[in-house]
Amino acid sequence: MSLRLAATVEAVPRARHALRRVLAERVPDGPLDTLELLLSELVTNAVQHSVVGRTVAIAVLRRENSIRIAVVDNESAPPEPGDAVDLLDEHGRGLLLVEAMAEEWGSYPVPDGKVVWCDVKTVE
Repeated sequence: MSLRLAATVEAVPRARHALRRVLAERVPDGPLDTLELLLSELVTNAVQHSVVGRTVAIAVLRRENSIRIAVVDNESAPPEPGDAVDLLDEHGRGLLLVEAMAEEWGSYPVPDGKVVWCDVKTVE
């Protein structure tokens, strides 16, 4: 699955719905819920770090025992998970969730931005 959405808050639910529509019958509920949550976090970060009027590109790739989510934004600085998070703060947990729930995750630069990706195991 690949998708390009305007870098607005509406990108998050649109990306989630597209993911669920494509993978609902191919991936068990547990991993699918994890994929949906991590996609939401990566797209939210991409929207926050994209230039107004730009797009966010999303790719979901099936691998041998996992699915990779890759999201492109327009910010060149690499992502850094926060340290301890203030429980009252509404921001700063996304990459901590990705780090805790993904099999692996990372990022790499691309022209005009970066790709942030994560892998979720779908087969034991």
